[in-house]
Amino acid sequence: MSSATIAGRYELGERLGYGGMSTVQVALDRRLERQVAVKLLAEHLADDSQFISRFKREALSAARLVHPNIVQVFDFGQDQASGRYYIVMEYIRGRSGAEILREETRLGVEDTLKLVDGACRGLVHAHRMGVIHRDVKPGNILVSDDGAVKLADFGIAKAMVGGTSQITQAGSVLGTAAYLAPEQASGAEVGPQADLYGLGVVTYQLLAGRLPYDAASLTELALMQQREYPMRLDELDPVIPQALAIAVQRALSLEPEQRYPSAEEMRRALHDGARGIAPAAAAPSTAATSLLATPDDTAATRAIPSERSRARRREPEPERPRRLQPQAPRTPPPPAYEPEIPEPVRSRRREPEPRRRGGSSRAIAFVLLAGLVAAAIAFAIGSSSGGNGSVNITPVDGDSVSEVVEQTNELIDDNTR
Repeated sequence: MSSATIAGRYELGERLGYGGMSTVQVALDRRLERQVAVKLLAEHLADDSQFISRFKREALSAARLVHPNIVQVFDFGQDQASGRYYIVMEYIRGRSGAEILREETRLGVEDTLKLVDGACRGLVHAHRMGVIHRDVKPGNILVSDDGAVKLADFGIAKAMVGGTSQITQAGSVLGTAAYLAPEQASGAEVGPQADLYGLGVVTYQLLAGRLPYDAASLTELALMQQREYPMRLDELDPVIPQALAIAVQRALSLEPEQRYPSAEEMRRALHDGARGIAPAAAAPSTAATSLLATPDDTAATRAIPSERSRARRREPEPERPRRLQPQAPRTPPPPAYEPEIPEPVRSRRREPEPRRRGGSSRAIAFVLLAGLVAAAIAFAIGSSSGGNGSVNITPVDGDSVSEVVEQTNELIDDNTR
């Protein structure tokens, strides 16, 4: 097949990859003289009319996606000689995310964000054009030698998963089960949030070197998704910022409405998380009831996380409302320093005691008595000396009658000698 020609135009070269549904080979476009990648679908799919119809419709949609982060689809059709359907795409010289993981096991935060950033930008454009990838996985994220990131395989992913074609019967979907959103695995109609879930799984795997869930089948994966949360990235590796781990965890939410509303918001949240800024909380789930899943539950049933799974995630317990305790009235604290008041000042501050009326009367009586005695002395001396003698009058002052009398006698003696 390496020397064969498809549609009389594409000369096939070495094989780039293969899977249960297709083989990808590098080819030379003789008409435009450029290298391209040709994906040849498996021969058994040529008998599935439903698949072929959807494949054509989705391939036309993918061909309209022209964006730096999307692998361009150039052509598609059926080779008349072999009967095989083919898709001609832009050839990217580099590695896929799957090859990077095989070679390096895991990436650091900065390298992971570069890869996921380009994938987010590609999904933003595709979703704006109404195209859902439905098969976001490391193998479909290509990194060129010059560092450009491109999403591949737009246009066939929806056909591969949707409907009741032989694709599901062949079991080829099991190879990408780990990246399927819960609603996608259950067969429900999906929207852009299914792509965000797949990209969330890719981000988790790039940072941790392992998948969030280690399941061997779709059934086991669905049960694990319902019964437990994946261990958060910062618990696996403390080097990973907690805010970034929370941002990735939101992309892995079971309910589509709990994930990011757009790929652009997811891109910003991851970059913010790397800087330590946690994403805003998602809107409350619209599910009326959440039940603990049992083996008989359907895929649509969503589980309440058990105590064990909550411990694995180290989710904080809901804070109980604290009962307010009555508080005693606050008293002002004593001053740090109380100046000491001197004793004389304290005595001046005391209120004067009211004087007794008896004490005032006695004082007045002393004054009158002293005046009368002085007048009597002056008269007596004047009479004895014929009016020429001098009288030495000194004030009489005493607190009691005895003191006044004593001072008066002394005064008389002094003036009659």
